[in-house]
Amino acid sequence: MVDIKVLANEALELLDNHKKDNYRVCIAIVGPPGSGKSTIAGELCHEINDRYKQYLEARGSESTLLGVTPPVNVSAASAEEFFFDVRNISPDLAEEMDSNNGILPEFVEDTKFRPVKRKLENGDVEIIGRGGLPNAFTISSHAAPSHQDELSIAQMVPMDGFHLSRKCLTYFHNPEEAIKRRGSPGTFDSNNFLQLCKCLAQSCLVKPSSCRTGQCFDFISRTYNREFPSIRIPGFDHSLKDPTPNQYCINGHTRIVILEGLYLLYDKENWQDVYHVLQDTGALQVWYIDIDDSTIEERVAKRHLKSKLVNSLEQGRQKFQENDLLNARLIRQNRVHSDNVTILRND
Repeated sequence: MVDIKVLANEALELLDNHKKDNYRVCIAIVGPPGSGKSTIAGELCHEINDRYKQYLEARGSESTLLGVTPPVNVSAASAEEFFFDVRNISPDLAEEMDSNNGILPEFVEDTKFRPVKRKLENGDVEIIGRGGLPNAFTISSHAAPSHQDELSIAQMVPMDGFHLSRKCLTYFHNPEEAIKRRGSPGTFDSNNFLQLCKCLAQSCLVKPSSCRTGQCFDFISRTYNREFPSIRIPGFDHSLKDPTPNQYCINGHTRIVILEGLYLLYDKENWQDVYHVLQDTGALQVWYIDIDDSTIEERVAKRHLKSKLVNSLEQGRQKFQENDLLNARLIRQNRVHSDNVTILRND
């Protein structure tokens, strides 16, 4: 089993090693269905954030609390820096999307579609890929929450929020196959997930202000950028079986981004660029979970039953064999190989 405390030590060591050059660092957790990616990412976030809150409580009134005392000489970061390569949405495309309840029927299978942006009335910028509004993410220059209980220096970014919606899948040339194989590479908005990774990479490359202290938590507290843009990304509602907008927020408090998903090391289509975009930040750690098929079959079958996708555990196993196992084999056979990837066991 994975030791969360050990992983937290490694994550904080990564942050400590790069804190003077990178405003934030990234961790990618990759593995087949049922390997425990989401659970590990969630527990890791909790462990890191809990340690930071303990640090703040120990310092008490003597500490410079995030969002309470403005830091000095913090370098500015502009939201425009995060989407400098994204074109504005055309009037025709905006009209098509609005007339189809946020979907772009013509482009749902176009993996070469370039994401577009549009400015919202409140000044936020929405980044839209081939999945349309269900898979859009939003970049805002608004100030982050300042209440101490809301401070999270680690935030998870699940790939699941970029599942193409069920409505999108009905526009595929073969909608029956798309729905049956939901969870395969082509049934995600890889276009916009890659664009999100580009934005995150840009945010990693922002250089923090100088600070004399060497202690990691003290350093990130004193170099907190109150004006750092926020990125809101979709999650996935298993009861609705579709993405939910703005479920996660990566803001100026966030110094460790923990991405988790099936295809973060997949070397085909848009996915093949995800690793390289994040690796180019110079501040990336990747954990790949290796696990036996028999173990993940039982886990996934039970999950399918709990989610009411099947009516029995046996049907859950069958669904695993016909879809999830195929995806697991796909990533094993077509995986980016790098010395920067650490293998974990989570049997």
